[in-house]
Amino acid sequence: AVVEGEHKAQDPHLAAEHQKYFTFFNVSVALILLTAVELVIIYIPLHPGFVMSSLVVMSLVKFLAVIWWFFVFIALAWYRVGIGANPSGRLLLRAAGLLTLVPAGLALVWMHTIDPMLVLYLIILVAAADTGAYFAGKRFGRSKLAPEISPGKTREGLLGALFTVILVGLLGAWLFGLAQMDALVFGLLSIVVALVSVAGDLQESVLKREAGAKDSGTLLPGHGGVLDRIDSLTAAAPVFLFGLLWTALLPGSLH
Repeated sequence: AVVEGEHKAQDPHLAAEHQKYFTFFNVSVALILLTAVELVIIYIPLHPGFVMSSLVVMSLVKFLAVIWWFFVFIALAWYRVGIGANPSGRLLLRAAGLLTLVPAGLALVWMHTIDPMLVLYLIILVAAADTGAYFAGKRFGRSKLAPEISPGKTREGLLGALFTVILVGLLGAWLFGLAQMDALVFGLLSIVVALVSVAGDLQESVLKREAGAKDSGTLLPGHGGVLDRIDSLTAAAPVFLFGLLWTALLPGSLH
């Protein structure tokens, strides 16, 4: 994610409370995510009769994730600092961890099972979008994209990200050997995924801002926490998988 400016000062007691919630839910969703991935990796192959019901559950999770990111994409436009100060806002922030990490983890495992190259492509796509946004924003950035959330991001940077993603999408379609029409659909899906990845980046900025924290953790020196590195990917993964299945770009036998 693009490095952002310092957050506005908050009441120290409120910031401490938010930091406590932030840390608790980071740990909670990580444990839930690991449990969910274990179910996918271990129990499904060992219990064929469990496959169908598991796929139904995962499909439901995937669908709910797409609805969640659509909501986030819209809600970011109305965000104002201090949403965590009221009970409903705190509840929403708590749910954000669960609705973000679990579907992302399941989507990545599902795609890896289908074809590990899909996961590699997604990582490259998100990284290319971040890189294009950074350089375009640094060179041409004038208009703020979301000043209340991330003052460093610009609309020009977003356009740079989309331009980079178009190139990566065309290259990906060629490497996957897609037909002309399928390549067009794949390129459009890549653009949608890139836009959603921006929402993932901004959502994590909201969580950090409400927690009064500059980074999500200190595990990675110079980079912050793990969430600071995968924020865009958590949004992109379930939407990318949903798009691949919905557009029937994956082999029918692997749906």
